[in-house]
Amino acid sequence: MTTDDLPFEGVKVLDLSQGVAGPYCAMHLARNGADVIKVEPTGAGCWSRRLGKHMGDHTAHSVIVNRAKRSLAIDLKTEQGVAIVQRLAAESDVVLQNYRVGKINKFKLDYASVKKSNPNVIYLSISGFGAKGPLADQPATDSVMQAYTGMMSINRGTTGVPQRIEMLAIDFSTGLYAFQAVAAALYRKAMKGRGAHIETSLLECALALQEGAMMEHHLQGGMFKTKDGYMSVNARRDEHFKRFAKLLRREEWLDDARYIDSSARVKHRDELMAELRPIFETKTSDEWVKLLSTIDILKAKVNTYTDLFADPQVHAVDAVHWVENDTLGRVPMGTLCGQRPPATGDRLAHSPHVGEHTREILEGLGYEAGDIDKLTASGVVECYGG
Repeated sequence: MTTDDLPFEGVKVLDLSQGVAGPYCAMHLARNGADVIKVEPTGAGCWSRRLGKHMGDHTAHSVIVNRAKRSLAIDLKTEQGVAIVQRLAAESDVVLQNYRVGKINKFKLDYASVKKSNPNVIYLSISGFGAKGPLADQPATDSVMQAYTGMMSINRGTTGVPQRIEMLAIDFSTGLYAFQAVAAALYRKAMKGRGAHIETSLLECALALQEGAMMEHHLQGGMFKTKDGYMSVNARRDEHFKRFAKLLRREEWLDDARYIDSSARVKHRDELMAELRPIFETKTSDEWVKLLSTIDILKAKVNTYTDLFADPQVHAVDAVHWVENDTLGRVPMGTLCGQRPPATGDRLAHSPHVGEHTREILEGLGYEAGDIDKLTASGVVECYGG
């Protein structure tokens, strides 16, 4: 591996997680220089490789969450496979897993077991609902949590029907929260020599993401249908509402007791929205953006991703980069805070195939070529390309 003067160079990470949240956390560690070994089942590999449209052994999500890692495809139903992973855990600075509560214990890869051979390990456990409580043993996904934590209740269309955000907002935000926690734990370990057991869940992270919404969701601005799409407008402050009413030539609203201040407008929200919606349908979103810009209030056209790819502001700040992937072709990737932009050919933008680094990892553990061939032939491990 090359040296890029990245902050986590020399840090060894064992990624036992699957899906999105845990792997996304591990990806940030890898992109910052850590040597991340992703352990995944032989055959289909991590289930993120079948999340949505797939080509070969990759999907958009598997490419995103596994960048810069090394893949070890191994069968944990075999004693030899478990022994190999236990050995890796004993040598790792960080171990991540998102098994359902208690399920990893049978492999002796739980925190208590790993700590015996690796007392200063930083161990991250991510579950669905948390490690205790009446729902601790229940499975959870991003969509389940969007419903359970109230996110869908504040995300409604004009029909009033709660809707799912059509992206894995909770999974990805959980990965980010987990990454900052692991990064802080690595700093503490460097300064004080102590490891940590970090426990979190999709539930906790979903609520952390929605702290502001939980406190004042009733004050959120409206979503309006325009002549050619939708846009968000927020004129809840009194001075903003006054400018807004004058722009719309609805000066009578300024003396209307129902709309006299923000509290009154919240109370009479439905009446105000009923008056506003027909007005917004008379112009296109771009026309409204231009018009509302003249009075300096919060507004945004509801864009599609295609819109964003062509957006001049996105281009101005290089927020999206196009990278050639050996399976999916040319794909867009975002710029991650504090990290160099993803680029074609950069190892930190490469997402491994199932078992791409199995042989390399086992050789690093001292296995001879003949031994690796035997493990491969018996199905204990899988090597990409044979």
